[in-house]
Amino acid sequence: MPDPPEITFQRHIADFLVREHGYVALTQADITDRAYHCAENHLWDFLRETQPDTVARLESDYATDARDEVFRELRAEVDRRPLWTLLRSGLSVRGHEFKLCFPPPRSEQSAARDLYAKNRIAFRPNYHFGPGGHEIDFVFFLNGLPIVTLEVKHEANQNVFDAVKQYANRDHADRLFQLPFLHFAADTADVQAATDPSDEGNFLWFNTGLTNQAQTDGEYPVEFLYREVLGRESLLRAVAFDLVYAPKQAATLDRPERVARTLFPRYHQRRCVEKIADETQRHFADTGDVGRKFLINHSAGSGKTLTMCWLADRLHSLYKPGTTEKMVNTVFLITDRKSLDKNIRDDLEKFAHLRDVTRFAKRSGDLGRFLRDREQIIVTTQQKFSAILDRLSEDNGLKDLRVAFLIDEAHRSQEGRMATAIRTPFREDTAAIPDADTHDADEDEDPQDQIARAIRRHDLNQLFVAFTATPSAATVKLFGKPFDTYHEAEAIHEGYIVDVAQSIVSYKTLYHLDCPVIPLAEQETLYPPGVVAKALKNVAFQDDELIQYKAEVMLRLFEERVKHRIGGRAKAMIVATSRVAGLAYFNVIRQKLKERGADYKALFAFSDFVHPVTEQPHTEAAENGLIDGELIEDRFE
Repeated sequence: MPDPPEITFQRHIADFLVREHGYVALTQADITDRAYHCAENHLWDFLRETQPDTVARLESDYATDARDEVFRELRAEVDRRPLWTLLRSGLSVRGHEFKLCFPPPRSEQSAARDLYAKNRIAFRPNYHFGPGGHEIDFVFFLNGLPIVTLEVKHEANQNVFDAVKQYANRDHADRLFQLPFLHFAADTADVQAATDPSDEGNFLWFNTGLTNQAQTDGEYPVEFLYREVLGRESLLRAVAFDLVYAPKQAATLDRPERVARTLFPRYHQRRCVEKIADETQRHFADTGDVGRKFLINHSAGSGKTLTMCWLADRLHSLYKPGTTEKMVNTVFLITDRKSLDKNIRDDLEKFAHLRDVTRFAKRSGDLGRFLRDREQIIVTTQQKFSAILDRLSEDNGLKDLRVAFLIDEAHRSQEGRMATAIRTPFREDTAAIPDADTHDADEDEDPQDQIARAIRRHDLNQLFVAFTATPSAATVKLFGKPFDTYHEAEAIHEGYIVDVAQSIVSYKTLYHLDCPVIPLAEQETLYPPGVVAKALKNVAFQDDELIQYKAEVMLRLFEERVKHRIGGRAKAMIVATSRVAGLAYFNVIRQKLKERGADYKALFAFSDFVHPVTEQPHTEAAENGLIDGELIEDRFE
């Protein structure tokens, strides 16, 4: 009688892990500490092999009790803090420091390579645990310590949601669900992952796209999980770089209290970071420079800010092959906000291991000082960057730096001198390009144009990674085709954003245009089809009377159908066809709310612009009456 499909799937994964990764399949008896799920002999052998001098010193102090001292201290530590932090920082035993694993070598030094190679990854299939004889499909061990669990199902009888529910229904007082840093639930088509499996809501989708595809013939669609994610290098890289501790957050009006937790990147976040790191290293090995441009097309709901933080950490950790010299000297996280982006600040502060190397430029003077001191990760705004153009041109030492710019919201980097200047460093004959730096910086100049004028001096020492959810043709022309993509459809499917198109209330817009000149039939053919219609529609959609009417309709709908929801705190958003039209709506609605004596207000979110008719500058801060340093999202909240 053939095995059930689920058993066949499990056995297929186990055989793959042994055959392709060379992992050792542990027996039930190998896990000698059943309370802490530790294969003690594996850990002790690892310590003796990689750190014999430290073991010898401990044995000289404690003789045959040395081993017991190690495991006594280990148990005490993991009761106080996450196991992965010990794997990253090491274990102190009676004044002796032990490494519980060795991270990927940051350089090609033989000692680091040799120690990294001695890490031992093993797995136990069908692991029995707890007093009731419960079973979990796979537990993965690093040097004898449990780091990952995996529960698999087959759609013939159950699916990934059943695996998630099984995790949530376990006894979470058992350390098997506390010590490992990651828990996977999978069927043959889909994967979800959680760092805390105690609640179904903690599991996030962990797929390669809308649908997973097998990479090789004869494998399951989730082959990427057991071939790539659970591979040796991937697991060791996760310990060294991917895991982030998020402290407890107090409750707010819009968000309940959030307990302290461990963050792990979603699949597309890891993919993006590793692809850029690998390509940067490959390019440097081939050319000796880091001069590349990457466009990252990640939809809203992708966790873009955290992706930027993980990428900054990864780039900061790259070293030139065969040396201890950093490949990237300074990483800039650049936002177009007037004040430092609150999301970037909040998320970067979770990367505790980066606190000593990260600086936030609150003022232009800060930025100049950070550059002078050669700080390694600098968070700043495009506006502040312009204040140090002179310093960049005067400091010859800066020209030798290899710098990475992680640019938030690249879709505004499309016009003017930026398009020319940012391309110039990657042309072979830069002497033929007119010097865009001979004029004085204009206060009204686009900040990204100012950045481009500065960075073109440094030629191939610049790495650009531009993030946007809305790449236009101009953006693609500037940065190249998207290097990594996370589509809006994926974010909707995975529940990170709502498909607003399903909730749109649409009203047909009627307008009559009075045209005193009737073109001849042959004149109509001078223009591509639709161009005239679109131009006339744009005129109509900026008509004052039409905006007055539509604004009244939308306000009435809001007051009658929306305002009372969410305990009277519901909000609404109007999307206009342009910033000029948006300004008109804003002024009309603001006046109507004043006439109504309304108990709510409106905000106008936009990127600063100069009105094409009045030639007056309009800024988000001025139009909304924001105080210095206040972000519009804070006012909106």
